[in-house]
Amino acid sequence: MVELNSKKLLVVDDSLIARMAITKMLSGKVASITEATNGSHAIEILRKESFDCILIDYLMPGIDGLTTVKIIRGMEVTTPIIVISANQQEAVMSKFDELDVAAILRKHVNPDDLLAALNKALDKVEGS
Repeated sequence: MVELNSKKLLVVDDSLIARMAITKMLSGKVASITEATNGSHAIEILRKESFDCILIDYLMPGIDGLTTVKIIRGMEVTTPIIVISANQQEAVMSKFDELDVAAILRKHVNPDDLLAALNKALDKVEGS
């Protein structure tokens, strides 16, 4: 099991409610959570700071989650990425798989599923 209390997360979602829900689920379990309101904001943050894991929505105004992940991977950022999205269309989700995301979760994710995905993603990094 990974020591989450030392981990820094970046949460990328245009919905304040979604960001608050994730922050509430993980509050006290991780070292810090930084929030980005869209893909451009996330990229700007990632140019200055590194994280242990990125949680990102797919449907966002401006640059969507898929394009954001492509840009992040193009920056040679190998940080595990967990997609949390209401859109679960197979065609879209398979494109995320091609970008080596750690997990894809349905929006309104329950805390146990989120923690399990986070632990698995971080364990894979620490185990390599």
